[in-house]
Amino acid sequence: MTRHTASTITDDALDALYARLDAYDSRATQHCETPAHGAERRADERPACCICPRTLWADEQHRYACRLCEQRITAHLAQLPDLVRDLHGLLLPGVHTAAPACRTRASSEPAAPIRLDVLDVITSVTATLDSWLRDWHEHLSWDAPAYRNDPLAEAAAALRANLPWAVEEHAAVNEFAAEINDLHRTATGMLDPAKRARRIGRCPVPVLDEIGRRGTCGAVLRYVPGATTVTCPWCRATWDALDLSAALAAEADGALY
Repeated sequence: MTRHTASTITDDALDALYARLDAYDSRATQHCETPAHGAERRADERPACCICPRTLWADEQHRYACRLCEQRITAHLAQLPDLVRDLHGLLLPGVHTAAPACRTRASSEPAAPIRLDVLDVITSVTATLDSWLRDWHEHLSWDAPAYRNDPLAEAAAALRANLPWAVEEHAAVNEFAAEINDLHRTATGMLDPAKRARRIGRCPVPVLDEIGRRGTCGAVLRYVPGATTVTCPWCRATWDALDLSAALAAEADGALY
């Protein structure tokens, strides 16, 4: 097995909307079946990504997760350290954005306690990344991680560097993706509630399942306020945001009759 070093890697620039529309359903990813490898898979079964239901391409069938999901995980890992640094600006009660608080006059009152909800997210990000990195080291028979200066940034960099191994060899990569996605969504929502992605429905693109039955893509679609388009995180179909909202509303009204 090839070992990947935990050195810092250079990430491809990903569009902010692309990252925010990472809308795979975490509840589904936690319960999705782990894809079998080789002889364990039925001959007539088409292997699918364990994070999203997209059928794997021919050159992806040795993997647990597709390349699109790998790119989204990489983007979230790259952004988490900066998001956590920004969250420190929200620790004081009454501060609702990452901008420095403006004080108009001195106060003799004792300092207010910190916001425990923000502190919980900050500590959860660091603890989660460290826990997964230790898990990966155990799978690779490596020594436990040793951090030099910044455990959060170093753990995120090491996980990004070894993600190509995880999507091919780690059976729980779907659980890892779900936890990283939840942390990223929570942090971005705290920092900018006005731009928090809102669930608007499920992708209506028609698809065929592994035995040829007609259905729809079904991925959760979320809209970022101010965006002009909505992109499905699974099939990558893109719509005008207003047209899609109207179509989904009409579909919902029709289902009532």
